Amino acid sequence: MADKNKWNSWNSEIEINKGRTELRTITASNEVEGIGKEWIGVKQIISVQRIVKRKGKKTEETAYFISSKNSNAFAYREGIRLHWEIENSLHYVKDVTLKEDASKIVTGNAPQNLSTIKNISMNIMRKNEHTNMAQAMRLVANNIPLLKSMII
Repeated sequence: MADKNKWNSWNSEIEINKGRTELRTITASNEVEGIGKEWIGVKQIISVQRIVKRKGKKTEETAYFISSKNSNAFAYREGIRLHWEIENSLHYVKDVTLKEDASKIVTGNAPQNLSTIKNISMNIMRKNEHTNMAQAMRLVANNIPLLKSMII
């Protein structure tokens, strides 16, 4: 890839959470030579190396990102962590509470349509200050007037 001297690095993050230890090394480079012409406006390449140890087993992975900004590795760290925090909280609710992964609906536009309906439902609940989706679903399950008042 690019000359190592053209990379700036931030690598002091070790996270221990839910029985898993993760070391992240984030690097950013202004060296974008060789990036395809279709990537108009790319100014930096960001690399996130993750070393994860869970139940005595170690895995390593590297993810790459592109950016139209010039920043440093620490700033990208903040953005990437925020993105995953949002992504994980959304998918957790959809997977665990709304059982999206277990759905047998797999043909045509039905999976996308159902996912959109679930997103709308979660947004209605959050707009009405419900943070626990399972609890909110139980609350409105047999109370159509309450559900109607939340929508209108």
